[in-house]
Amino acid sequence: MDESMGSWLPVGNTKGLSLAVKNLVEGKRYKFLVRAVNEDGDSPELETEDFMLAKDAFDKPSEPGKVKVNNWGPNWAELSWKPSEDDGGAEIDRYKVEMRNVDRRAWNEVASTRDCTITVENCGIEMDNEYIFRVTAVNKGGESPTSESSSPITAMERFVKQRLNKELLGKTKEINFGQMLKFEADVVAEPPVKFTWTFADGEPILHDGDRVIIDNSTKNKSVFMFKNIERKHTGCVKLNVKNSVSEDEHEIRLTVLAPPTKPSGKISVTNVKPNGCTLAWEKPTDEGGSPLTGYVIEKKDVEKDYWSVCGRMSGKMVTVMKQVEFEVNDLMENFCYVFRVMACNAIGDSEPLLGLTPIVAKYALDPPAQPYNINIVDYDSKWVKLDWSIAPGPKADRFIVEKLETFMIPKDEEEEQPKQQKGEGEEGEEEERPKFVMPVPREPGMKRDQEYVEYSTGWIVAGITDDDFPEIKITEVQEGYRYQFRVKASNKAGVSYPSEPTDEIIAKKRKQKPTIDRCGIPNEMHIQRGDHITLKVKVQGEPITDKSWFWGRREIKPSGSVIVENTDYTSKLHIMCLERVDTGTFYFRAENVHGFAEIAVDVIVMVPPSKPKGPMRIDDICAGGCKAIWSKPEDDGGSPITHYVVEKVHGTGENFAPCGRVNAPDTECVIKGLTENKEYRLQVIAVNAMGESEPLVSIDGFVTENPFQAPGAPGKPEMFDWDIDHFDMKWDPPRNDGGSRINGYELEARLWRDMTWFRAGEVKMQFERGVVEGIDLGSSYAVRVRARNEAGFGPWSLESDQLTCKFKNLPPKVTVEGEREYTVHEHETFTIFADIQGEPMPEDIKWSINGNELSDNPKNGVIIDNSKDYRSKLQLDSMTRKDCGTLTCEVSNLNGKAKVTANLHVIGKPSVPQDRLVVSNVTSSGCKLTWGASKDDGGLPVEYLVDRYEVQSDTWMSQGTTRNTYFLANDLENGKEYGFKVCAVNDVGESEFLQAAKNIVAKNQYTESLPPSAPEVVDGNERQMTIRWKPPIDDGGMPITGYHVEAKSVGGSWQPWEILDIPETTALMTKLQKGFEYQFRVIAVNKAGKSEPSHPSRPRLAKENDLLPFIELKGVRDITASVKERIKFDVPICGEPVPDVAWFKGETPVEELEDRNISVTNTETHTKIVFSSLKKDHEGTYSLTISNRSGSDSAKFTVKVLDRPAAPDPPMKATVEGSNCTLLWKKVKEDGGAPIEHYQIEKKDSEKGTWCACGHTKDNNYTIKGLFSGRSYQFRVCAVNEIGDSDFVTSDSVSIGEGADARGL
Repeated sequence: MDESMGSWLPVGNTKGLSLAVKNLVEGKRYKFLVRAVNEDGDSPELETEDFMLAKDAFDKPSEPGKVKVNNWGPNWAELSWKPSEDDGGAEIDRYKVEMRNVDRRAWNEVASTRDCTITVENCGIEMDNEYIFRVTAVNKGGESPTSESSSPITAMERFVKQRLNKELLGKTKEINFGQMLKFEADVVAEPPVKFTWTFADGEPILHDGDRVIIDNSTKNKSVFMFKNIERKHTGCVKLNVKNSVSEDEHEIRLTVLAPPTKPSGKISVTNVKPNGCTLAWEKPTDEGGSPLTGYVIEKKDVEKDYWSVCGRMSGKMVTVMKQVEFEVNDLMENFCYVFRVMACNAIGDSEPLLGLTPIVAKYALDPPAQPYNINIVDYDSKWVKLDWSIAPGPKADRFIVEKLETFMIPKDEEEEQPKQQKGEGEEGEEEERPKFVMPVPREPGMKRDQEYVEYSTGWIVAGITDDDFPEIKITEVQEGYRYQFRVKASNKAGVSYPSEPTDEIIAKKRKQKPTIDRCGIPNEMHIQRGDHITLKVKVQGEPITDKSWFWGRREIKPSGSVIVENTDYTSKLHIMCLERVDTGTFYFRAENVHGFAEIAVDVIVMVPPSKPKGPMRIDDICAGGCKAIWSKPEDDGGSPITHYVVEKVHGTGENFAPCGRVNAPDTECVIKGLTENKEYRLQVIAVNAMGESEPLVSIDGFVTENPFQAPGAPGKPEMFDWDIDHFDMKWDPPRNDGGSRINGYELEARLWRDMTWFRAGEVKMQFERGVVEGIDLGSSYAVRVRARNEAGFGPWSLESDQLTCKFKNLPPKVTVEGEREYTVHEHETFTIFADIQGEPMPEDIKWSINGNELSDNPKNGVIIDNSKDYRSKLQLDSMTRKDCGTLTCEVSNLNGKAKVTANLHVIGKPSVPQDRLVVSNVTSSGCKLTWGASKDDGGLPVEYLVDRYEVQSDTWMSQGTTRNTYFLANDLENGKEYGFKVCAVNDVGESEFLQAAKNIVAKNQYTESLPPSAPEVVDGNERQMTIRWKPPIDDGGMPITGYHVEAKSVGGSWQPWEILDIPETTALMTKLQKGFEYQFRVIAVNKAGKSEPSHPSRPRLAKENDLLPFIELKGVRDITASVKERIKFDVPICGEPVPDVAWFKGETPVEELEDRNISVTNTETHTKIVFSSLKKDHEGTYSLTISNRSGSDSAKFTVKVLDRPAAPDPPMKATVEGSNCTLLWKKVKEDGGAPIEHYQIEKKDSEKGTWCACGHTKDNNYTIKGLFSGRSYQFRVCAVNEIGDSDFVTSDSVSIGEGADARGL
């Protein structure tokens, strides 16, 4: 029977006196009974006396003690533990030792022992992994509960000489003041080292949790943070790392950049003036670690409350000077100022150095009074000497002399007013102009009269005395300028008002012999009759000169037609309407006591000349003309005779007509074109620039007739010389000269195929030689000639033979047809022609290629044809590539040599590629082919054609083309066999193929590596993160050369983010965006290519890593709630690293309250405390504190719990008066957090035995009336608030006496 069921169940039959009962449930209690059975029935039952427990005869052992790892290494651990306190009634057979990698869930049995110590080794412990151990005791009863796991250990070398990562710390550190100094130290060492940080003074830097934070929580890592670093911390920061194995030290040179200290010493103020002063100070003792950039100087009016900048200083010299000076120039006179100076560097401005003493902007003494009685002692053209009187009062150090300079400057010429246009419809009459106008001669350099205006410079400084002596000599004056002077006195306080100015003087020489400036007046003047003449001169001389004008020896006096104007330094003579008789020499004379000066001008009045002087003589009369002879006029009219005009008239007529003209000074003229056998008279007129003279008429007439005949025809002309522009001809004279001497020949020519003659030359004497001109080079002509005597020209001669105009002596020149570049295909025929010039015709013609002369040899394919004049032909048959080069044609004659060159290109197929075809760098998908370049490219750019042979299909196919001597084949199939060949190709054709020596099989020598481990984000902030990963287990047979890191924001796609060209397993990921969650994965790269991407890292939020903890109290309030209600405080928090959270009630941590109704939940952004069922004990003030290495923050919350009141304190007194009973009790001490509303009273009489309400009150006493006599009562009272009723306090039983007046309740 199972004790829990209470009913009997059959378990089996047996014929013996024992039975093994099976299928019992361990741990349950059972009873058993047995009956004997025969054919007649069952015997009475025999039952066990008591229940028995179903269990083994002995128990499992108790739990062994916690495993302690006494020692360990990279692959072993020494363990010990306390044995089980209870062996369960059976001897412990063994202890089973299990091990688990903390990153995995599975426990693995690694050893078994009967002892309580064991050393496990070669059991799967791997370096740098964490492990825990546990033990289970085993006896015949089974296995005990497993022991408590050991503390984790990391498999490693326990004793490793430390290696401090000094590159991570660096040797120098530069930081601005006020920033946080941070160093991260990383050491490889076992056992863990102790870190000691010290400044330059040698005192250790201790963690204070506020300004100094030293985080050594991570093994062999130390993070040192020093907030608000100051300039005084500049120096060496030392880190000492020490363990039991060794000790190391590293020194970092720390430079804290800060504004410089304030300038040294005091501000000295000197040279005070009404508008400025000089400040001086010394440079700062400390430049703040950054070079000084300058100084800022500020001033303050003592009557005002603000400072203003009055100057800045910068520059290299300013920053290196120990003593610094500055000129202040913007002060207001008589104002009181103080000054301060700040030094500046790139970090900022120093504290100001304040001037101790205010200054007043004024001179130390007053300016002097103005001088008086200014006197010009003497002067000349280059200097003026002055003196003056000194006014009483403040003494002057020196005197300043000013001058007012007045002189004449040229006046701008006014534009001539344009002539008024005539109105439409008005007809303008042309003014009659003289037939000839003589121009007025103007001497070189002569200028028009210039007008001048007066100009004054204003008062300018003329000189300054060296001392206080009241006189000076001014040397900077210009002769002829007018001057006034005034004087100012000066001392350190300033300058006085100017004195009264002197009288005006002119800077000039006081004693000077007269001089005359005749600029603009020539030595000789030609004037037309009736014109006016004006002579103006400038005169210099002191004293003022006497001025006179003369014509010859006669003095010119003013009259109606003569005007004489004299000033002190000028004189002008104006004569109107000059006549020829006024021609002569004009004189001007200037005279004073020091001498005289004189100039002369020859004036010539121009008129037409007088008539030529006769008589006129007529000579050499013939049928067509004559010769007239006369003498020049006695008066040329003041202008040179330019020419003479000869006129003729028939017989006794009067209408003379021009028939000849000769230029002066010739006085004879040959008259031609007269009519034979006519009577003529002649007259001659002289002409000058002013007009024509009266004519001189011949006395007698004459008749035109010849005394002889024209000559006969000359001989046939012949050429005896020539050149490119003429023929030199000769001929025989005529056999008959016609009775008059031959006096010339005329030559005519015509083009050989044209019948039009043109005049080609003339011979003006009896000379049978002539030159034919007007011919063109290369043309052919015929020439004829005729003779001339006094009777005229005779008949033409016979025509000459054909004459060609050509060079007589011409250096050779050769040109070839077409361009200078010739391209010929191999085995073709090449022909070229050369055009040759030169006189005499060049006969030595040579052809050559690359300096090798060619000879005419048709059998060898060379044909040179020079049969045509001035032309040569070269023909080359069956051209070869060797014929490439420079083709030259050279010719020569008596006058020199010439040659022409052309580049001859012979193109053809390229030669086969050189060397051998090498196949290398074979992979599963490609290979590299290399070969030597073709020796001959055929004269054209070459490409190489690569063909591929697939052994499996027994076919050749094109692989590709290239201009290089290598080719990368990248489309092979893995495992297939290939052959290759290459040939050179140009525009002409292909070379023969060069084939690889053997076939190759496309296969890899190595493969891509396996992916790296999933990266882990080990550090980061809002802009960057540092990730770390483990290299691939298998590198694919080639070393890892680098890694590609990809990143994505959560929900985004993967993007390349960083490429590492070295096999480092850490990377800094930058350019992150704050507030985004990022994942990273890594791709390993070796020579075979990229691996598959690793598993992604866990998402990490880009946020600050050094952020002060902060509790967001917005929306969080104190809570008042009733008991058994559920309340919570859900508080947002932030901080980096994630702050540690601690809740306290008063000073006691919440965890130590061990209250199951209180639970605390923490996340990175929130902390939540939940009260699942409020109790009165939960009431109080709760504080929240969060902290990390950057600082801490705290907040307080109040929980008020509303509960039913506490029971009134006993005893409760009852006083009976008749049928009334008065109750009295104490007021409750604890109202439960809510005001007491009233007290509830209940009674119980002896008959009913039940409690019933009998009243309520707000006070602590109550009288119950109308009780029944003879009964006994009990009363109780409870306090009532809005939450509920308190427990009752009960009075003792009271009896109501007999006879009491009662009516019942």
